[in-house]
Amino acid sequence: MKRATFFVRPHGDKWKVKKEGKDAACHVCTTQQEGVRVARKLASASAPAQIIIEKEDGTFQQEWTHKNSSVLFENKNRRSL
Repeated sequence: MKRATFFVRPHGDKWKVKKEGKDAACHVCTTQQEGVRVARKLASASAPAQIIIEKEDGTFQQEWTHKNSSVLFENKNRRSL
């Protein structure tokens, strides 16, 4: 099964969640944290999946790839967004 990739990107003063290969954003969110929550829900419905958070300049800030999306962000040593 092909892995789905979801991007969380700055969009003006908001954050957009976009699935790779789609032209339009899936969701536009007020905060990065909200965007990550939306991306996690979408990823869990599309496992295996990857979430990539981008900075303003388009470089990657953080990335998660999992076969089982239910384990996303369970690492307690990682700082919470």
